[in-house]
Amino acid sequence: MERELKLRVRIEDLEKLRHAPLLAQSRGGSGSSRLLTSTHFDTPELAFHWCKASLRVRAVGNERHQTLKLEGSVQAGLFDRDEFEMPVDSDTPDLKLLQDQIAADTDCGRLIRDEATAARLKPVFVTRIRRSSIPLRLPSGDELEVALDEGTIDADSGSVPIAAVELELRHGQAESLYGVALELLETVPLRIDHVSKADLGYELLVAEHSDAVKARPVHLNRRDSVEDAFCTVVRNCLDQVHANERGVVSGHDPSSVHQMRVGLRRLRSAIDLFATVIPAYPTLDGELRWIASELGAARDWEVLAGATLDRSGTIGNADEIQPVRQVCERIAVNNRQRAAAAVESVRYTRLVLQLAVWLNRKGWRDGMSDKQREGIGGSAGKFSAEVLRDRHRKLIKRGKRLADLDDHRRHRARIAAKKVRYATEFFASLCARRAVQHYVEALTALQDDLGWRNDAVVAEQLLKLLPQTSPEAASGAAFARGYLASRVAADHQTLKKRWKRFRRLSPPH
Repeated sequence: MERELKLRVRIEDLEKLRHAPLLAQSRGGSGSSRLLTSTHFDTPELAFHWCKASLRVRAVGNERHQTLKLEGSVQAGLFDRDEFEMPVDSDTPDLKLLQDQIAADTDCGRLIRDEATAARLKPVFVTRIRRSSIPLRLPSGDELEVALDEGTIDADSGSVPIAAVELELRHGQAESLYGVALELLETVPLRIDHVSKADLGYELLVAEHSDAVKARPVHLNRRDSVEDAFCTVVRNCLDQVHANERGVVSGHDPSSVHQMRVGLRRLRSAIDLFATVIPAYPTLDGELRWIASELGAARDWEVLAGATLDRSGTIGNADEIQPVRQVCERIAVNNRQRAAAAVESVRYTRLVLQLAVWLNRKGWRDGMSDKQREGIGGSAGKFSAEVLRDRHRKLIKRGKRLADLDDHRRHRARIAAKKVRYATEFFASLCARRAVQHYVEALTALQDDLGWRNDAVVAEQLLKLLPQTSPEAASGAAFARGYLASRVAADHQTLKKRWKRFRRLSPPH
């Protein structure tokens, strides 16, 4: 099992990093330096790649080592995956050596056992890396290897330069990797690396886009403590956030921006949910608000250019709406680039690393009294029941006469509904399934109505801005504003019915 934290660094900062105080303490910062030439092999149709595996032969002097890496988990730059490495006698892979390592009933297992595979293997790209390796032994006893890499990835179709830092855990706890990364961040700007060298090599061969990733169900156990539940819920939220980072950075799919933003909203809601028993560190909420706002600007214009204007352009005024759509799409693309820059920033890297250290080390325990520690050791089931009742009561209070509320108070009710929805999803596995199903169905219908109404409010604000910067869109913007206002007015009775239906329900337990 390989556990590595991968970070990117500017080539001009590598030398400065070599003299970082933390690394200078280890053998004077010298370590060892060697040239690593790794040839990656695959079939003409890239069968290993589509199995989410990579196969290479690495040359180090006169020695040759074959390595097969399988897909694992990647969170906050930490790659956790199965790796099978062994010496070979030639510059080409020997698949027979892997057959005892890989299960025969897996896609990769079947591939390496197919006699035709070996005959069809060919080099697809080569990495040439000058690596400086520095061993670290921390006061905690954890042992790491810090690798400073500089080189290129070369394929027939092109070449990309590499400058990277890899922190590999040799012995100890994964959180020590994040702590070391934070200390190195004080010397030079570092950024989370979302892809491996093999991923970069395959990007030279095939055009792939990262799919947007939705939240996965949270699975809690009735024997879990409050602290256990908190860790499980927060990690579930972070999984969604990190799974969409690469898609946001690529800038291709606005859905990745939306899903990363949803993940951040869920994360903030989870931290707020447990705040009475597990306080967050002081800067966390502000930093989460910052990155969410960077993504939000792009998402607001995407929604306006898409679903919101689609409603306005279906009644014979498409010619007027089209200039508005074009302007909105252009602004959305610009804001998507801004969102990508934020996720690529040193500020976001620091946020991710600090949050990972806090979560893995359970930093909230620092300074807790015995009574507080006893509280987080209590039953997650009892805690969840209390939280769901409390969140439900707040929504009922804020939603009184919901259809007649002004925009501000309806927005507060919408936020309360969202918090109830997230809390219900977090604790669903601790409640009766049928009760959760009925509750979520009614809540979802209510949220959908409040959601598009909120989109209309945001659209009104954005459409007001367009005539000042894009006169060609003035007429269409005015029409869209009028049409959306009429739609909101016509929805009055529907919202009343949905609120009435939800108000009759009790929170699941």
